[in-house]
Amino acid sequence: MDQDERMTVAEASERLQISKEAIRKRISRGSLRADKDTDDTVRVYVPASPTASGSFDRDELIAELRARIEDLRTDRDAWREQARRSDYLLGSAMERNRELEGRLRELEAGPEPAETSEATESPESPGPTRNPTDAGDGQETSARPAQRSWWRRILGE
Repeated sequence: MDQDERMTVAEASERLQISKEAIRKRISRGSLRADKDTDDTVRVYVPASPTASGSFDRDELIAELRARIEDLRTDRDAWREQARRSDYLLGSAMERNRELEGRLRELEAGPEPAETSEATESPESPGPTRNPTDAGDGQETSARPAQRSWWRRILGE
């Protein structure tokens, strides 16, 4: 407190290179001490300046802020590139998934419709027949073994 200088709001504004309203706001927040003279003039206690000249070096501050902004822009660009890559990978994975689902449906469907129509056209062909008493259990009786889908054979269904 011994180093704080007592001055008017206008002088403090000029010294700190900020507006008078900013000085008043700092007083109301308590970051600057102030008191009133007998003539109702507000006096502000301004701490000693960190620079030898008594004013803040704005050029250094501006250079530091510009450097930080550039760092943030670089980070933003890196995040955008990562998001682009992620979108691409997700899209290609979804497309591959759709292809595999289509292939799985084809394998589960069994032989093509042309083959099944030939089998139904000739009544003498020994095709699979169902026993009417076994209608619910899915057991087929035929001269050749029943074709099950590959995933049913693997899972034992």
